[in-house]
Amino acid sequence: MKIPIRLAYRDFLRSFIVMSVEIVLFDRAPWRSNLLPLVATRPVGNLRVGILTLDEKWNRLFQTNSSFLTEDYLQNAFIAPNSQSNEFLVIRADFLPSPEFVEALTQLKISEVLVFQNEWLAYRTDRKEFPNAENLLDSFRKIDFEGDVKRIEHPEHIFLYNAEQIKLDFELITNARSSKDISATNVVLGNDLFVEENVSMENCSLNTTCGPIYIGKNAVIEEGSFLKGPIAIGEGSRVKMGSKIYPNVTVGNGSTIAGEVNNTVIWGDSAKGHDGYLGCAVIGQYCNFGAGSTNSNLRNDWKTVTLYSYTEQNFRDTHLLKCGMIMGDFSFCGIQSSFTTGTVIGAGVQVALLEYVPRFVSDFTWLTNQKDELYDWQKFVNMLERRGKATGNFLNEEKTLILKAVFEQAKENRKEFKSTLK
Repeated sequence: MKIPIRLAYRDFLRSFIVMSVEIVLFDRAPWRSNLLPLVATRPVGNLRVGILTLDEKWNRLFQTNSSFLTEDYLQNAFIAPNSQSNEFLVIRADFLPSPEFVEALTQLKISEVLVFQNEWLAYRTDRKEFPNAENLLDSFRKIDFEGDVKRIEHPEHIFLYNAEQIKLDFELITNARSSKDISATNVVLGNDLFVEENVSMENCSLNTTCGPIYIGKNAVIEEGSFLKGPIAIGEGSRVKMGSKIYPNVTVGNGSTIAGEVNNTVIWGDSAKGHDGYLGCAVIGQYCNFGAGSTNSNLRNDWKTVTLYSYTEQNFRDTHLLKCGMIMGDFSFCGIQSSFTTGTVIGAGVQVALLEYVPRFVSDFTWLTNQKDELYDWQKFVNMLERRGKATGNFLNEEKTLILKAVFEQAKENRKEFKSTLK
């Protein structure tokens, strides 16, 4: 039986406020490498799908600040489980909230593990250690879950499930709230527009007949822009004049967008500020696209798209006809960059080529027509400092240490990965 979403979330909040259990998002497991390069610099539970990041969803649902159990080099920068808590609900971080999942979690008891098709979803414990739940199946009581659940198993699942998650997040964020008024110069179709405070928007077309449109506070939607939901525009983001934003797009906080965008999730603080097409894509944080950059998302021979897998160190069949590109954090491309179907750009990459960008560029690569080399660490740090002065976004020591760890791993892996660059 399907559970109405508002009823499920309301009952969920009521139950867990009473239970006072700490939420732990778990990804300290081999499967997290399937989501590289997107999780090179963050836990799986901090990925953005829909309007919110995964941890933000759970925080709103549980009215708390969830914690992370993740890789050692990431842990210091993200909230760790509180050793003073008496009970923990450990949720496998690559599974998405759904009304049925929420309902099942409210009923989970201590020493029970929720299982879906031989995969664990969550367990509840009063222990202070947090083993991978595969080790608990014999000692914990198994509860089979038969409801609706979605898993972010590979990067492309982020844009595939994004439209559904925008709708769920829209309900979660806007329930019992009123949208701010907008200027009469705008044209709105449908009734599912929600605008937060201090949004600047004039002479725009917003179509919500196929899905909601959410616009975060302090966002700027410039004249002549066309938006067709489901769409989420994050806090402080800018949609430049004449942009065409198609359904299933999330523009994370502090980003700038222009041109055509379709079926795309941008984590935040990134810029595609000029004409060009971006589609069927997942883009990390602090990325930048040079003017005129465009990606393809469909092969001319209509074969299914393959994507580079860090786990397999080879190309993996997505079984999708349309899949554009994946880009890790702190990656930049020069003007007129052309990305072919199924391209993966690692974290910390600088690429500027006259021809198509290779289908896989490994982390911290400096790639031009003259060079194909490891990014010099000090030059990278100097770039971050200059960027900070220009934008006001300075990285703290913990985030810098994360990037340093990714850089050291990239240096080790470069000989293995280099053969796949061209």
